[in-house]
This record gives sequence, structure tokens and C-alpha cells, in this order.
Amino acid sequence: MTWQSSLQLHFDCASTAAKTRLCHRAHTGALMVQRALYPEPDSTDNSQAGICHIYVLYPPAGIADDDRLTLEFNLHSNSHAVITTPGAGKWYGQRKSLRSSRPSDSSKFPNGAQDTTSNDSDHPLYNSSCSHIIHNTVSAEQSIDARLDDRAVLEWLPQESIYYDHSVSTANNRFYLAKTASLLTWDISVFGRQAYQETFANGHYANRLEIWRESNLLVSECISQPANTRWFTSPLGLNNQHVHGSFWAIPSTEVIAPELQNNPLKLGQYLDATITEIRSLIDQQSLPIHCTHNFQGINCRYLGADVRACFEAFYQIRELIRSKWYTLEPHRPRIWDT
Repeated sequence: MTWQSSLQLHFDCASTAAKTRLCHRAHTGALMVQRALYPEPDSTDNSQAGICHIYVLYPPAGIADDDRLTLEFNLHSNSHAVITTPGAGKWYGQRKSLRSSRPSDSSKFPNGAQDTTSNDSDHPLYNSSCSHIIHNTVSAEQSIDARLDDRAVLEWLPQESIYYDHSVSTANNRFYLAKTASLLTWDISVFGRQAYQETFANGHYANRLEIWRESNLLVSECISQPANTRWFTSPLGLNNQHVHGSFWAIPSTEVIAPELQNNPLKLGQYLDATITEIRSLIDQQSLPIHCTHNFQGINCRYLGADVRACFEAFYQIRELIRSKWYTLEPHRPRIWDT
């Protein structure tokens, strides 16, 4: 059965010290949310207590075959939303009927489709086009489109995504930020189910991330790889690891002195200070991640075999950034511990 689901969430706030409201909610299909939560502690101006927490629910519990999920977030000025998921996302494999005639040759896709990777670059590890067409198979797709107005803050922090063997997946994540908006977002990918001794040996993985500030592209990441390519095994790719995490933090230009806002070099120097604190935390806590910046935002990455180690490391970096950039007290959504 194919699920076509969409979810639209709009948030507004009267001022920086007021409560963020979930002012519009619309859904079709199985994607939904329950009620807005306000679990964060009180602060002097009550701004932290007004942060809106949302859990995105998907009752089928996983994405498979020809499923299409579309999520749209719109944060109006001054709003601050933390959006997460109650559990791991699961990208299921193709139905057995679709791969019953799959040849034994591991270079084939399920149901005999050929690898259609572009040869323009002749690079075996990375395909910047992200434009593979997988014939004779059906791809599960999830698209996220988020738009942030001035002084809005979005924390899109879903729990990990697990890619089952034989899954064919496409994920597109696009964030459009006004000049003074800010974003924290991470993506944690787990390839195969290690508890069942399952590897990601068949299928296709595609993931695109774009972060825009007005008309400027700040971040563009794109991976589109069949399961049998060298990207999964090479030291320049996943190096035979099955957990990969990427965390991006994009500051508001309002946290930066006015004279630094339009100077990438000065902005980089500002981000250097945050990087120094993050690296100090990494050393003190022996966190298994690395971090850098691209003169627009901070990026932390994990590559290994322990999804909880990745999640906990990203959580600690999140708390440091929230404290430094937004002067917020630590708060961990309870759903992350259930």
C-alpha cells in the first residue's frame, strides 16, 4: 500500500519574550502532530519557557515502496520551535514481489534495474548531481521545506533514520532563512540493522541538504549512491562504518556585531571562537566527532558504529551552542530517553 502524506506547521510569536504558538496545522494521510508542548524552564524574560516543542508522528512507523512524505514548516518572526520525532525513522526494503527476479549480480539494483550513475566526473565516491533515475523500482521519498522569517529559530532534530537492506530512498531537506533567522539541524543515518546482522548490501540511498540565507546558498550537501559503490567502503567515504551523522548550526546575524554581518572573514573569526569551545568540549568528554565551519555555519560529523554515541555527542554540542548563541539553559526533550 502506498502512503501519500503531508504536514504543514506554521508558528508565530508576538515578540522575542512571548510564547511561540502553533498557529496553523494541516495534514493529509498519516503524518500528524498532537499538541504543542512547552517543557523548557522559566527564564528571566520567560522566552525559554515559550519555546514550542513538536513531535512529528507517523503511525505507519516506516517509509516503504512508493510512499511520499512532505513536511512544510513556516516560522514567523520571533518564533522558536523544536521539532523532533518520537523514535527512529525506518526506510523499509522493497517488497519481496518487487525483487523476486533480482539477479545475483550485486552490481544490479532490485528487480534488475541498472546503476545509472552519471559518469561525467568518473568519481566513484561522490555524485554531485543527485539525479539518479532508478528504473523498474519504486523509491520512497521524504521532502522537508522550512522557511524562517526574521529572528526565527528552528531546531529540526529528528531521531536517527535506519535504512533497511533493499531500501530505495530519497530525502530532500531545504531550509530558507531570512537574514536574522537561525537554524540547528542534524541528520543521523544508520545503514542496515546490525542487531539482525543485516547490512545495507542492496538498494539505493539519496540525501540532499540545502540551507539558504535569502538568495545565498550557505550549505549544499548531496549524496546519491547505490548500496554496492565504493562510497560505503572507501576511507574517503563511510570506510565500512554503518552510522553517519551531520549536524549544522547556522547563527543569526543578530548575535554578531553589525560590522561583521557582511564580512565572511570576520564571521569566520566569530565562528572560530565557538569552534574552540566545541573542540574543548570534545576533548574533555572524549566525544567521537569532529567539527569545522564554512564561514557561514558550524558543522559537526560522526562516523562510526554507535548511533547512541553520535546522538549523545550531538546533544552536548547542541546545548553548548544554545547556551552561547541564545543564552538558554540546558533542556533535553524527554522523548529522546524513552
